[in-house]
Amino acid sequence: MPSKVFISHKNTDSALAEAVARRVRANGLETYLDTIDDALVKDGPDLADLLLQRMGQCQQLIAVVSDQTKDSWWVPWEIGVGSEKNFRMASYSRSYVSLPSYLKKWPELHSDQDIDLYCQFSKSAETEIALNMRDAYTETARTRVTKRGVQDFHQSLMRRLSRGY
Repeated sequence: MPSKVFISHKNTDSALAEAVARRVRANGLETYLDTIDDALVKDGPDLADLLLQRMGQCQQLIAVVSDQTKDSWWVPWEIGVGSEKNFRMASYSRSYVSLPSYLKKWPELHSDQDIDLYCQFSKSAETEIALNMRDAYTETARTRVTKRGVQDFHQSLMRRLSRGY
């Protein structure tokens, strides 16, 4: 079963986030998008707990960013959680957005073709990680395999994106 992608976004970017989620699903990956989650009427600690629960069901994150994202508290928090959980991650924006330096660590997506490439690389990484897990007999070894697979995913995708198609 392919891993699930958490689509992080500010509520003003919901339409764009929905378009990203549709494209990811069209590429055969599952998504979690909070615009369709009625449970998100909560706020504060209750919302944080709910988001942690939802993120616990995911293994990847695409942060939809725009000029309005800088006014969000939740998007950076979700990125931090995803980073701590060693998610495969990327940012997505349709137009140029000046990103904070910490987001430069992950691939930047700007088009449907970039999303397609992200999904293709994600599936390859999933397969590679699963193959390497067969020889990982301890929790430490499994953590190492996952971490290395995620790093390879980010580096490979960033190289490919920088070369173009």
